[in-house]
Amino acid sequence: MYKIPDLTLNNGRTLPIIGLGTWQGVPGEVDRAVGEALKVGYRHFDCAPIYDNEEAIGNILKKAIDGGEVTRDELFITTKLNMFTNEPALVRATFEGSLKALQTGYIDLYLIHLPISINKEQVAIQGMKSPLERAPNPSTFFNHTDLVGIWREFEKLVDEGLVKSIGLSNFNEKQIQTILDHSRIKPANLQVECHPYLPQNQLLAFAKKNNIVLTAYSPLGSPQATAVHRTGGGKVLLQDPVLKKIAERHGKSVAQVLLHWQIQRGVGVLPKSVKRERLEENFSSLSFNLSTEDINEINDLGKEPLRYVDFAAWRDSPDYPFEQPQ
Repeated sequence: MYKIPDLTLNNGRTLPIIGLGTWQGVPGEVDRAVGEALKVGYRHFDCAPIYDNEEAIGNILKKAIDGGEVTRDELFITTKLNMFTNEPALVRATFEGSLKALQTGYIDLYLIHLPISINKEQVAIQGMKSPLERAPNPSTFFNHTDLVGIWREFEKLVDEGLVKSIGLSNFNEKQIQTILDHSRIKPANLQVECHPYLPQNQLLAFAKKNNIVLTAYSPLGSPQATAVHRTGGGKVLLQDPVLKKIAERHGKSVAQVLLHWQIQRGVGVLPKSVKRERLEENFSSLSFNLSTEDINEINDLGKEPLRYVDFAAWRDSPDYPFEQPQ
């Protein structure tokens, strides 16, 4: 079993630098992945109601705790407030639903999943097959998101001991600054898409300046992006010739190179995998060092940023985050 270092949050708590991403997991697949990940040594599990996996993950984690495989204190569970309940009055009920599904007395990290608020009833009213398609009438499909009001509800959850740390996901600098300007408890974590094609250098510098730890989702790229996202123009990060050359130089996989690059920058990573060998491979990505030459070559890949997960169907929202400065 590997031991992975932690990142220290601005409240003194720690976050394992490598966690298991569970987005796009199919039924049954997530159960197996979490079970295998626990055996490998993973302790950080990233969940969300919209992933439809909290109950499955909760069952596996409870079984592991009850069986003495791990203690609750050793685990770090992240989940999120989704865009369909993104309003102050719905925070408590949504959170309690996650708490029940995950079968735990507290959440280690609770994030606002997106700064976008969607009126789900409008899906049927507007004749849409899914909320993941572009709305015919955006003005009624999207609500204005009261970010400050939501954040104050998050702070109450911390006050009550139900959440240890709170943070943001898919926010731009302006939106983060709004929270910073009106918060009693500062965001401890920012989770965004981040990889060499989208290095988020400016956002990372902003986060570090404000003592916010950045965590990368889709750190290996996201070629399986669904209808709500773009597909990255067909570019597959894991097949990039520059990365393959660096990996060959070290006798490592491209995935290990990608994860080590992030970790060397002080960025947490949430790779998704369901196979034991991949879980072990990803988890052992600290077992070598990248040279200055390696780092420079990887950094050059981000000169023309490419976003795999851009929530394009929701860009009509007044709070859409990716057309503001990153």
